[in-house]
Amino acid sequence: MNWRSGAAAWLEAALSLVFPPQCPGCGSEVSGRSAWCTRCLNEFWQPRSLDTAQRGMPHVDECRALTGYDGAVRKLLHGLKFERRRGDAAPLAWLVAMADEAELAGLHLAGGVAVPVPLSALRREERGYNQVELIFAAWCREQGMQWEGNALLRRRDTAPQWELDRKRRQENINGAFYCNAPQKIRHRHILLVDDIVTTGATLEQCALALHQAGAASVRALCLAHD
Repeated sequence: MNWRSGAAAWLEAALSLVFPPQCPGCGSEVSGRSAWCTRCLNEFWQPRSLDTAQRGMPHVDECRALTGYDGAVRKLLHGLKFERRRGDAAPLAWLVAMADEAELAGLHLAGGVAVPVPLSALRREERGYNQVELIFAAWCREQGMQWEGNALLRRRDTAPQWELDRKRRQENINGAFYCNAPQKIRHRHILLVDDIVTTGATLEQCALALHQAGAASVRALCLAHD
């Protein structure tokens, strides 16, 4: 252990004595910073495989989501996306890291390429970050995936999907994405990551662009399902 990591460990221990880590959901004391308590996890942890055929996602080979979009998860995502509370990403990233092999079954991880759903250039400039990267990037690299944060880009600004009904969501997002780095995508297994899946229209359009760039497969992992 070098002096920097030793100092960081000492600081973490000191902070834990003065300010014990608290569950982001209920405020009860937990074992580590950003961790959730067992009671809260039991209430909202809902890993599931989504029916891509039913949702009209023919270019997505598998889609998994880890939690429901409500309660504390919804509040943290709202703060991260609309109130620039960057620190709210840590407990959400902790949830992703908690998923086990059974809950991630069907996803190609080690050796694959992880691609986040992109923001528009304007929205990224306003926010200062893509929240999907804060939630997923470190975990994807730990799984042995190559992180390609700019492999997908938006052709145009689109209205926020949550403001629209199902039909208008599809119209809003059609043709909105293109692959910026086909040489990094061609013949590779892609893990497409996003914070929330609702109808699946955004994931489908992203997957279509990735397949057009030559991806061998596209599977999706989302933090929350609505």
